[in-house]
Amino acid sequence: MGSPVSQIDADAEVPERAYEDRVIDLDFHVNPLEEDLLAYVEDDVVRDKLTTEFGPTPIPGKWDAAYAIKEGNEGLFTQGRAEYAEDVREACEKFAIDEPIVNAGVNNLPLQHHPILKNGVVQAANDYMLDHFADEDIYTSMLVPKWDPEYAVEEIERVAAEDNVVAAYSWFGPKTPWGSEQFDPVFEALVENDLPLLLHGSLAYWPQHSYIGDEMLTWTEVLGFDWPIHTMVNVVNMIMRGVFDRFPDLNVVFQEGGHWWVPFVRYRMDEFYEMHPDDVKITPRKHEAGGELLERRPSEYLRDNIYLTTQPLALPRGSGQARDLLELSMADDMFTYSSDWPHQTLDPPTWFYTSRAFDDELRESILHENAEEILRL
Repeated sequence: MGSPVSQIDADAEVPERAYEDRVIDLDFHVNPLEEDLLAYVEDDVVRDKLTTEFGPTPIPGKWDAAYAIKEGNEGLFTQGRAEYAEDVREACEKFAIDEPIVNAGVNNLPLQHHPILKNGVVQAANDYMLDHFADEDIYTSMLVPKWDPEYAVEEIERVAAEDNVVAAYSWFGPKTPWGSEQFDPVFEALVENDLPLLLHGSLAYWPQHSYIGDEMLTWTEVLGFDWPIHTMVNVVNMIMRGVFDRFPDLNVVFQEGGHWWVPFVRYRMDEFYEMHPDDVKITPRKHEAGGELLERRPSEYLRDNIYLTTQPLALPRGSGQARDLLELSMADDMFTYSSDWPHQTLDPPTWFYTSRAFDDELRESILHENAEEILRL
């Protein structure tokens, strides 16, 4: 999809060298209009309720970007709004992105209370994405409802085999970490269909009406630290409850969950496990399988089964510090490039050419090789 160097768009916002590398973007949002999405809802009752009550996306929570960004919620569309394939292709030319892995961008869906309504939006979004992106030769991730594992399996079986569907997309947050055994049928269906699980931060954030949530007043607290903390909780939960012993071929990508916490989790998880391994045998998966310990050290699952998107990269200013941090964070094995298009927080693949922390090998691992491996491209 990217342009040859000789045909670089005059509006390009990345160095020319970026057009020489293959760039795969693992977090590229498209945003269907509500009326277009409603047309795909198959359940008559759900469509009627969504039309007459509140539209296919629910009301916002008590934290809002409008208080932190001059453009208000239009900060979500700073770079534009992609509704169709041609919108995506035009946007990608500007940032040297060759293969965006597009998602439907309905990240406030977990806030909605009614699972049947939410399932109706998932079905509609998946069919919209098939028609307008997968059928147009753009790699697409399908939505998977976290709140209804049985329906999630049905959707995977319905959609996964379609051309250009290369991943499943769901959410992580403060409720029910993904290590819970209720998700085993989802993991099994994903592995059978060779799909990685992409988990994006949702607008659920901290439990909003709680002692902690009520005292959080700034976007820096909420968006800046909620998602990384809950990413750590989900990662450790999945590893320690034996998800990857039971599903060793499952790959999980956390989007917008940060990444510089990796050294802390890597060493602390191993240290605590080695001091206190005896309770692993009474976790449900291990107890059912008759296992007493994890099959490997916890940090090995972190390296082999968990991937993290880079946006926002937030590099230290010194290239020496950055190189050390990238190595400690196992970036060569774990990091995958993402732009977060079209949001105000967009991160073009500029760092990889302007910072001396990246050699050719590391840059290529992050820009495309890790993504190629987990997406089976």
